[in-house]
Formats: sequence, C-alpha cells, structure tokens
Amino acid sequence: MSKKRVYSLLFAAALLLWSIVGVASTMGTRAKTTCYEVQLDAYRRMETAMQAVKDYKQAYGIEFSPLDLRKTGMIGEEYNGITTTLGALEAKRTTADPNMAAMVVRMFTEAGLAAGDNVGAGFSGSFPALNLAVIAACDAMELNLTYISSVGASTYGANNPQLTFPEMAHLLYMDGLISTDSRLVTMGGDYDTGHGMDETLAAEIEQRLQTAGLELMKQPDYNANLTARRKLYEAAGIDCFVAVGGNTTSLGQGETTVVGQGLLESTLSVGRIDEKSGLVQWYQAQGLPVINLLNIKQIVADYALPFDPLVTSVAGESAVFYTTAYPRGLITAALASVLALLVWLWWMRRPVDPETQLSIGAKENGGKPYAERGTRPWKK
Repeated sequence: MSKKRVYSLLFAAALLLWSIVGVASTMGTRAKTTCYEVQLDAYRRMETAMQAVKDYKQAYGIEFSPLDLRKTGMIGEEYNGITTTLGALEAKRTTADPNMAAMVVRMFTEAGLAAGDNVGAGFSGSFPALNLAVIAACDAMELNLTYISSVGASTYGANNPQLTFPEMAHLLYMDGLISTDSRLVTMGGDYDTGHGMDETLAAEIEQRLQTAGLELMKQPDYNANLTARRKLYEAAGIDCFVAVGGNTTSLGQGETTVVGQGLLESTLSVGRIDEKSGLVQWYQAQGLPVINLLNIKQIVADYALPFDPLVTSVAGESAVFYTTAYPRGLITAALASVLALLVWLWWMRRPVDPETQLSIGAKENGGKPYAERGTRPWKK
C-alpha cells in the first residue's frame, strides 16, 4: 500500500473521529447528581442558618452592610479593631449563597465520604457563610464534624465585634439549627492569640466566649498550637480535613504554604513535612482527603457557579446540582472504528520476515518466500 493512500486513510480516520466527537458534544444531557437530594437538604439547612444570623444581627442592633447587595446578612464591616487582614468583598458575597453547601456536599461525595465518617475542620472568621456551608453539608450527609473556629476575620468577614463567628455558631447550635458547636476557639490574628487586635474589644469577646462555655486556646507557639489541634482531630478519628480561610495553622508558613484549591490530591510525601507545614500539608501526607477553601473565584469556576452573583439562587437549579452525560456508545463505536482502521493499516504495512513467513501473496509466488523474488509484498 502506498504512503499516499495510508496518509489519506489516516486523515479520513481523524476526520471521522473529530466529527463524531463534535456531534456527541452537542448531544449531552443534563442529569441530577447522585447526591442531589442531600445537596437540597444542605442548601436548605444553610439557608435557614443564614436567616437566623440575620435575625441575631437585628436583635443585637448590628447594621447590615450597604455592600451586602443581596441582603444576606453575611457581610461584615470594611475594617475595625478585630479585622486581621484584607479580603476580597466579591469573594465574601459569592460565598453568601446556600449553593456553597451543595458544592461542599459534591466535594465530600467526590472524596468518598459517607454517613458516619468523621470530618475535621479549621474555620477562620473570614468566610462565615462558607463555614456554615461546611456545617450544613456535614449535617445533611450525617457526617460527624469536629471544628476549631477563630474570632479574627479579614475585611467584610465575620468582623462585627458584637457577633463573631464562634458566637454565631454557638447561637445556631443552642437554637438547634446545627448539630455541632466549636470544639475549640482561638482568637486568630497574629500568633493566633489576637495579637494586634484592639485590646478592649478582644477582652470583651474573650469574656463572652467564656460566659458561653466555649473553650478558648491562646497558644502563641506555632508548633505547640498545631500539636494541640492535631490531638483534637486525632481523638475524633477524622477521615477528611477541611480548611476554610487563610489561617496559618491550616495553610502553613513561608514556602510550605498550600498550593491548590478545593479537593486536593494526596500527592504530598511525608518527607516534605517540616516545622513550617500546616495541617493541610500534614493530612495530605497522611493520605487523608483534604479540602482547601480559600480562592473562591477558582473554586466556584470548577463547579460552574457564578462569581459575585447579583441574583439570589434557587434551590436545586444551579449547575452544581447537575452533571452532563454524553452518548458513550457513540463515542466508543467511533474509537473502536478508528482503532480497527489503525490496526488494519499496521497489518498491511508490517515488515515480513522471509525466513519464517510467506506473508501476503505467497501463493502467487509458488508458495516461496518473497525474498526469493527479490521483492516485498507492498512493492509488487
């Protein structure tokens, strides 16, 4: 067979494959995820919790931010005495959506978690709505959650001095709207002890936390702080770790800071863990599923959710509740046809060993090998 004919057949095969894949891509059908009903449950739980937080703020006389365009009640102040770092307003508004709980259910499902499994989480005050999303997802999936929450928050987070995130969660727990309270509370900020915060505000908050019966840890030594956290999680026998926000104890210090968002692959070796590593790296090295929720723009893009939406979502209608199914039979048939053509071309163009094979057309040579005629089958 001539090279020209071979190239023509190869081109035809590529064109066929491209055409079938193109057709198949237009035949995708939207189907509910396997965890659709659980996602709906988590959505509604988070929606209820958000409404309760709005009620708490109204009861405490906390004014809603004019930058909270959808009136969610989850956007804090631009800056005050307990604000720790700068944060993106658009990211905070994006997370103030019950779709986040549905998204976390997807992540937990992709991580292989099932009812009865144990989840450990580290919550900063920077993303109060995302913290609630994780809690709602755990309650909907009947996962046992152990979480450590922090007071400090970045701009527009849970930085209202009258109602910090640990206090929000405590009120929700006392009202029976979530099943778990903070197992441990830290002040956050520098050294995770509230260093750099307004001293008067910090003292008032600490007093309220103690009155509420919440355990407060103020451990400025980084490694001692991490050890205390790990002991708490290990006592709970966690099967997955979730980091929300940028707490250093979760993400690590310096060059060991986490790279990756959402559900992370467990590709970190134990040998890469050092004294600056955070809990995310630690549990990655242990082979546990780890979820890192910080770069909101990237995370929502991965699940086809809008960034900084202007419209309130509707339960069960967003892309996170669905998957796209394509006609596998058609694609498989196309691949099989192209593979068969390639095998046939290889067979036609294969070299012949004249010492062991008569090969194609040997009968035309009186049953003798082609070598005795001084020709090759494809040159006949």
